[in-house]
Amino acid sequence: MSGLHLQPKEQPKQVIARFDDLFTGHGIAIAGDNDHLVLHIAEQHSHPPTPAPAKALKGKPVLKFEGGEHTAIGDNTLLRFVENAEPVLAQNVQLHLTNGLAPTYGQILALGGDFYGIADRPVSDGATPVDRLNRFITAFDTLAVVSASKVEAVKILAVMQKEIDAVKQAIKDGKQPHEAYDALGDTLSEEWNKITGGGSFVSALFPLGRYLKLAANNADHFGEWAQQAYIAGHTAALQHAAAAHTSRDEKQLEIAYAMNAFADHYLTDLFSAGHLRVPRKAMAAAVTPSDLGSLITRFMHDEDSKFGLNVRNGNGEQWRAYGDKRYFDAIDSANRLHVNQAVQVSADEVFAAYLNGTVPAFTSFAALKQLPDLQAVLNLASNFAPLFRLEGGKVLRRKDVNNLNDIATVDDWWGWSTYLLLKDYHPTGNVA
Repeated sequence: MSGLHLQPKEQPKQVIARFDDLFTGHGIAIAGDNDHLVLHIAEQHSHPPTPAPAKALKGKPVLKFEGGEHTAIGDNTLLRFVENAEPVLAQNVQLHLTNGLAPTYGQILALGGDFYGIADRPVSDGATPVDRLNRFITAFDTLAVVSASKVEAVKILAVMQKEIDAVKQAIKDGKQPHEAYDALGDTLSEEWNKITGGGSFVSALFPLGRYLKLAANNADHFGEWAQQAYIAGHTAALQHAAAAHTSRDEKQLEIAYAMNAFADHYLTDLFSAGHLRVPRKAMAAAVTPSDLGSLITRFMHDEDSKFGLNVRNGNGEQWRAYGDKRYFDAIDSANRLHVNQAVQVSADEVFAAYLNGTVPAFTSFAALKQLPDLQAVLNLASNFAPLFRLEGGKVLRRKDVNNLNDIATVDDWWGWSTYLLLKDYHPTGNVA
């Protein structure tokens, strides 16, 4: 493990376990009365809720697993550096980037896409696989190579820690973690917008900094486009790892893991219910101004995240997935296990490429079989009626926006009138 910087070991009397172990059949074994339990949730890092456009519209920031959620997923991953040696918990390993930044796997997973990238060059907009791969590398370099990011990312992560602390306090107080996010509101987004070059004396949310610009054009985080972004990023990481096969250069393996963590952001978004069936690009194209389309998209995202969706994957497994702000909630325990498994097999493939020097075809990427089936989730017989759906190239809206079971739709809806309907709506119905 030469070259690795590990955080100090825990005290021997502590029983250290993952938060998810609470929800497994075997539980967590406590040996004696003097032992005390330390749960790894996301001890040291975190990341934010993506905001939506804030120009002329007063709305919430947009759509995604929150920073602390992304960080916890990534930092619970086991990373290998030496064949036949024990893997290391990702939260204990710094991945050294070209610009001198040394975040953990979970921190990079949290920062990727939401804070770093090229706002007007989404990965999924690439016309070919090679174009998408190059777009991903350019996006990754804004975090890993740009010198200013070394200081900026630390500031972003410091604000994220407020989210982490709030979630930990909620759990300690016996509350569901999503209540902590409700209490925080948009305050963290305002800080992130200022850190990334936005904000003014008029509003902390305007003009848009890079953070909000990425949020306003974030199709890379939804459905098939998130899948394309992950494939591009995972491919880049595998190629980088395979290139280091002969030299066995651990520093290059660290970079490959960092690239993969960035790619895993898009992968993990696909386990958030609010990212599975929202017609994100069609909404932006159908509504004028597009900022309004983004804001309306938020309502469907939040609705699916709150009530959850029945999903199944390529392995034939079925479960109910909830969304952003609910990763730590007890009700989302099954989904939590699935997303953690997906990230683990994704990281394992990076080490395999490093060992054998080959890159598998994207069709055999193991994590893709773990993903919720994006077509199956659209089946109206499996879930409550979507607020919006794409049919015949047209975006249809649920006729009764307050009735989750209303399968009737309208195709002549307007952006502003729909926004007025939704800003105070209270959806109810059978969501089982």
